[in-house]
Amino acid sequence: MKKLISLFLLSCFLFSCGQENQEKQMEEIIQQELALTQNYTHRPAFGAQVTKNGCKLIIEVEGSQDYRFTDDTGQSTMLPLNFLLFNAGKKNVIIKVYPRDGEDYLTKYANASVTIYRAADKDTSLKDYQQIAEFNLPQGLEEQKLPYYEAKLMIDVDVPFTYDQELATSINLKNVPNIEQKIVEKYNQIRTICINRDEIAYHREFLHSSGIVSNTTYENNYEEIKNSYKRKPMLTDSDSRITNREFLPIENYTIQYYANGKIVALWQKNLRPMLYMKAHVKNDEGEERNIEGGDPIFLYMPQGSNELKVW
Repeated sequence: MKKLISLFLLSCFLFSCGQENQEKQMEEIIQQELALTQNYTHRPAFGAQVTKNGCKLIIEVEGSQDYRFTDDTGQSTMLPLNFLLFNAGKKNVIIKVYPRDGEDYLTKYANASVTIYRAADKDTSLKDYQQIAEFNLPQGLEEQKLPYYEAKLMIDVDVPFTYDQELATSINLKNVPNIEQKIVEKYNQIRTICINRDEIAYHREFLHSSGIVSNTTYENNYEEIKNSYKRKPMLTDSDSRITNREFLPIENYTIQYYANGKIVALWQKNLRPMLYMKAHVKNDEGEERNIEGGDPIFLYMPQGSNELKVW
């Protein structure tokens, strides 16, 4: 009996120490992200109201990366654009519309619209947003048997932050020997982190990316950043109700370069993220359903480094 009690107390002690250590590491990550942000008095916010049915849609800012709406279902949402804007100036917003899974061409059921707005400040009321550009997918495209449709919108942005200088000094990945092997190795490294549900390692990998989001959306004080980490990443969530987790292997991908070769990403053939998980989840009533989803991974190589990092 004494031995059992001793083992129980030891188990409790180790659990307490592990939890305390994880909290300490999370605090370090929060402080590191806070250091990647600045306070701005000029805080314009740009957003895109995206509505689509019967198609997939990608929004890319030229010189930056993209954001994807790749479910076959209809969607209507306001997408914050600031995190795709690396500096002030005129930008081409590239809109790409693709068929749904199982369709080779855009059909008569494809409908898509994108309206871009500017707000004078992040706290501006929605009713005071100013429309600055608009796209509507033309009708009658099914007769042209198009595998995709592309359009560009020119916008002029006045954001206070700059990331173009960091990109300018980073390495052109197209000139790196064995770059595809390096990309796949980095994706597999992050995939393993997700399989192991290593939330701390995951946050460390995405620290630069998280810093960009917090800084460009002006969510840049300690409490805001701390609160953002309360939302658990689905791919590393240790909730016991999530079972039968399976991650796609990093293969059968397409490679896409961005920002004149300074950023790269892998995508599935269906345009979804290559880091992708399928699983089962139980609700509070014990009912089980299928879930799936993935995280885009944009990589770059900083000046003076030979290792890829998450942008």
